[in-house]
Parts: sequence; structure tokens; C-alpha cells
Amino acid sequence: MKKLIAFFVVSLGMQQTLAQPATFNESILTIPQAVLIDADNSVYYRNVQLNDNGDGTLSVVGGEPQNLVYVDTVQVLIMESFPVQVSLSVSGNLSVPCVELLPAAVSRKDNTFTVVLAETVLGPTESCIAVLEPFSMTVSLDVLGLAAGTYTVNVNGVEAEFTLAMDNVGL
Repeated sequence: MKKLIAFFVVSLGMQQTLAQPATFNESILTIPQAVLIDADNSVYYRNVQLNDNGDGTLSVVGGEPQNLVYVDTVQVLIMESFPVQVSLSVSGNLSVPCVELLPAAVSRKDNTFTVVLAETVLGPTESCIAVLEPFSMTVSLDVLGLAAGTYTVNVNGVEAEFTLAMDNVGL
């Protein structure tokens, strides 16, 4: 079964603040970013276009696939708080220094979190030196309300695990 995750981006801190709403114009819904997750692989898209079929359904009519980044390591960080907060420290490489890391797409099914990381694509007239560009980032996981147990995290094929010793419910 495939699952499409559409999300909107708001960057904080030293980065630009950017909120990209989905738009509906002339029967076409355009979503700025979306990730298709299935059992075999994940695909990150920008500018996904969905056509209103007039019967309550939508058909995909366009989208720009983005390259997934290479992930070297995933480290789970569990904050000593209650409720518990969990984040990931992820490091890897962009394909070239002239692309940018796109926002992480995070999904959970049962006891498995899937995180998809992608990079922007060079334009047809752009060129860049072909060397890997290291990156590191932190990704927060929404663990509020989760039951005690062991959870798996998969970030672009690299897996890690963490265990919640008790149910993670708020006060």
C-alpha cells in the first residue's frame, strides 16, 4: 500500500522563513512538497499537481522527483524529560555542493518511523563540481502518546532503534 505525505514548510532560526501553501487553480491542486512511501522505496516530489476529476477523486498529473541524499549515520537522541522527546542526529552527503537539503518528511506506521531526506535538483543549465558535500541535521520525532516498546527508525535506508521504557503520555 502506498502512502502520500504532503507537508508544508516553515523554517526557523537562522534560515529563511518560508510557508508554501497548496494552491487550487483551474481544477489543479498544486502541493509544494510531497513524499510517496511504500514498502519498497520512497520518492520525494516538489510541485505535485493533482487534477480534480469532478467525482471527488484526484489524479496525479505532474510532479518533480528529487534526488534522495546518501545517509551515513543515524543516531537516536532521547531527552531526559517527561513526556520523553526523541530526535535524530543524521549525517551524510549531498551529491554536489551546489544543491540544498530539502525539509525532512517523517511518517510513522505502527512501530516504524520513516524519514525521507532529499536534495534540490540542479537546473538544466547549471553545472557544479562533482564532489560530495557533507551535511548533518537534527530531525524531531513525534513520540507523544506512544506506548512503551521498541521503535525502528529508517532514514533513507539506514536504520536505528530506540526503546520507550514507559508509555509516553503527557501530564
